[in-house]
Amino acid sequence: MDRPILENAPGHFIRPRKEGWAVFWQCRADLAKRGFQPQSRQIAVIGAEPSPAERDFISDQCNLLQNEMLIWGRGGVPETVAFDGTIKGLCEVYQKDPDSGFRDLRYRTRLHYEYLCRRLCELYGDKHLSEIKARDFRRWNEEWAADGKVSMGHAMITILRIVMNFGRTILEDEDCARLATFLHGMKFKDGKPRDSILTAEQVDAIRAEAHRQGLHSIALAQALQYALTLRQKDVIGEWVPQSEPGISEVTSGANKWLRGLRWEEVDNELILRHTTSKRGKPIEADLKIDPMVMDELVRFNPLPTRGPIIVSETTQRPYDENKFRMKWRAIATAVGVPTNVRNMDSRAGAITEALEAGASPDSVRKAATHSDLAMTMRYSRSDGAATANVMELRSKHRNKSGT
Repeated sequence: MDRPILENAPGHFIRPRKEGWAVFWQCRADLAKRGFQPQSRQIAVIGAEPSPAERDFISDQCNLLQNEMLIWGRGGVPETVAFDGTIKGLCEVYQKDPDSGFRDLRYRTRLHYEYLCRRLCELYGDKHLSEIKARDFRRWNEEWAADGKVSMGHAMITILRIVMNFGRTILEDEDCARLATFLHGMKFKDGKPRDSILTAEQVDAIRAEAHRQGLHSIALAQALQYALTLRQKDVIGEWVPQSEPGISEVTSGANKWLRGLRWEEVDNELILRHTTSKRGKPIEADLKIDPMVMDELVRFNPLPTRGPIIVSETTQRPYDENKFRMKWRAIATAVGVPTNVRNMDSRAGAITEALEAGASPDSVRKAATHSDLAMTMRYSRSDGAATANVMELRSKHRNKSGT
């Protein structure tokens, strides 16, 4: 009798029985070691073709147990933390309050915000909000941005805005409202936007060197990033703790892999359908259109049908982002790509190439999954070419008019 296939039933496994198939839910190994109960539970006994009602019941029970396990793994339902009126107290409440937006952030973003909050508290954690004036923010920013660390200064002001707005809205605190208003009306120097791009010629050189080194996965990743205007995370994915939201069968110890491209997202016509990691926007792309991608896919005969697309030749698992970055940098340096040009500049290079090729800005915006055109233009590095084009048109017009 064929084993039944169940969907949306996290943590389930199936064992054969005389009367059919027994479906169990099983606790994650690391949380079982820490003491979570139950470690496993039988959900139902079903046939090879379970009814819709049986499927719904199994799904509901598995999701219920999975959510209980994950909440337990994070320390249980968070208790409300009392706000004592200080910077440190505000940062603590922001990170622990059940209604805080901090809880909805992605794992890497939370780590970054935790770091900024720690730094803020190390310097001014004991400062009471009632004592803070607008000019204090000026002095603090000057301190944070000293020695050319403008981006750090801007990041620290950003976390101040976030925690003050949290205090203004969720805590309904008058001092937070006063300081949030000050910050809203103040401007601080930001770091210079990146002006580097990765060109198509550099992409080809990186792909060739990656193949020479036997790192075919990096060549494919680079082609997909550039051709599809995708962020690195959307191509190679990311490793996060098992306790984070999201289900994945790709695990390593206490971590799981999410958000990268999967072969299941490529159909028989080589149409890729993927949901982006940053905004959750669906994209659809015909891989047959781009010769870079098709050159890379020739290696697969036939194409795989399951699992991550980008897999390390060394570990046979998706890359850790730091390992990918180090290997990519070594390859790029070997072919003469300047050290100020990063893999992340693939996206800027793709957008710049599209605009210079004559694609409409709004079409490029949609391809890049940007919400507004201003963001797309920030990625464009074609200002110099645009200026030259305008000067040339003006000169031709001047000559035509005889002036």
